[in-house]
Amino acid sequence: MAKASKRLPKPTTKASNGSLTIPPPFAPAPESLQPLLSTLSKSSVYITHIDRHPFFFKRRVFAVPVLLNLAILVILVWRAYVEAPFYWGIALSSLGHPNEYTIYVEESSWGKLVAQVLWRAAHFLTDWALVRIVAPWPWTFFLERPGNPVLWRWRVGFRDAEAYVRASRGWGRRELLGASKEEGRVGKRGGESPFFKVRILPAVDRSRVKGKTGYLLMDGDWDLDFAAMIEATKLLDQKLLKEEHLEKSVLVWCGEEEGEGQWVVWECWKLDEGAEEEGRKKIVEFKDRLTAMGKEGLFFRWIELVQYESSQPGGFTTERQQMAAEKARKLFSEQGVDFDEFVEVTGGLEDMPGMGKVG
Repeated sequence: MAKASKRLPKPTTKASNGSLTIPPPFAPAPESLQPLLSTLSKSSVYITHIDRHPFFFKRRVFAVPVLLNLAILVILVWRAYVEAPFYWGIALSSLGHPNEYTIYVEESSWGKLVAQVLWRAAHFLTDWALVRIVAPWPWTFFLERPGNPVLWRWRVGFRDAEAYVRASRGWGRRELLGASKEEGRVGKRGGESPFFKVRILPAVDRSRVKGKTGYLLMDGDWDLDFAAMIEATKLLDQKLLKEEHLEKSVLVWCGEEEGEGQWVVWECWKLDEGAEEEGRKKIVEFKDRLTAMGKEGLFFRWIELVQYESSQPGGFTTERQQMAAEKARKLFSEQGVDFDEFVEVTGGLEDMPGMGKVG
């Protein structure tokens, strides 16, 4: 992304109302996106993209959290069943009904009292952790509203082309575009903001987005907005949106949350198009150099190697890139060519379509 940032599109500097400055690289969002934008929170930053991994791979990926959350739910239900008599007995004892859980202070030694207190404290702490830390996982997976992973899959199913909407987690419009008008603008905005450099650029990195299915792009800075993804898919099915409207882009509200302003967009997918054009030129140069060395057959064997590795389920991961690089070095070495030196002379493989950072 470092190279791509030099080719940022020239932004519109004024919003449509003429009073709000839109910081680069953002520009006013097109009218075609308004049906979706009207459902989004103005306090968050969003990233849209179309995930084109095969549907069967997405189904396998989604099966893992389904099984995990079902297992957690079973454990929580079992724990509640086992512990119910314990808490019911304590409740009855506190209401003046002695039972096996009643502590008789006057008849107990200090050692026994301490042991009973520690035993109950351990129970309370364990169950508090289960309720406070573990229980939210299946709750957000199965029941959270307005959207959750199960509801999303139930309504959308599994498709070869799926709309994904990521929402900023723990930060948002204020950090990216500055404070409100009343508070005054603070710090750098838009492309100059540190949040743009450390949270947006890594999130839209071409190799990352293409290398992982959208469900695996959640992290500490970004969450999936399942309600927005359901809405985006519905709009696509109704032909109110086209897939190209949701290609990789960054969306944010520019203005006051409760006042004037408008949605703005950075269509970073256009940078990928430029990178792919450069990549095609590099491939031609790569082939020409090998042909001049009388090694044209080596070029096609190398292309087959990389395309095979990059087409495997899961995408061209870092581990698979490293494996491809080692196989390429061996392949070139057998033909008397130093792979690393050849790649360096050619200018690297970073921008070549579907080849990640093999070199």
